[in-house]
Amino acid sequence: MPDPELAVLRDAIRHRGTIDVSGAAAVVEEYLAGVLRDAGAAGNDAALRWARDRLRLFMVVSWGNWFGVLERLPREYPTLRAEWRDLLADPSSYGPEHLVAWWWHLRPAMFEPLVANQLREMSVPLRDGVANILRDGGTFDGRLVDWAAFGAA
Repeated sequence: MPDPELAVLRDAIRHRGTIDVSGAAAVVEEYLAGVLRDAGAAGNDAALRWARDRLRLFMVVSWGNWFGVLERLPREYPTLRAEWRDLLADPSSYGPEHLVAWWWHLRPAMFEPLVANQLREMSVPLRDGVANILRDGGTFDGRLVDWAAFGAA
């Protein structure tokens, strides 16, 4: 990223306003509704819990790569990394909508398109995962991520 772009990102981070969790929640809800509909699980609460849980896992694993850009901001990076770790440490309080909102909050013009692209890429694995579990008898709850073990890894 050229220095002028880095300066714009730094300025955006330093002047962040209120985080839009409700807007991100609406996007995540609509996204997951489409995934479940395509998998044949519309209205299935257990499938929704599993898809939200798995979406959060996909975000945690893949979006960490975006920190390569943030590392180039040595003053802001430690605070941003700590904020991200706080979100990851409490999955019962911070779902996928919080992760989306946090990235959007950094610099919407940069991260909203990245988030949208990642959601598109994640839709097929999520849809297929839901459909496969339905074919295997539909027991979703026993397949949730063990976040305590995941965080210890």
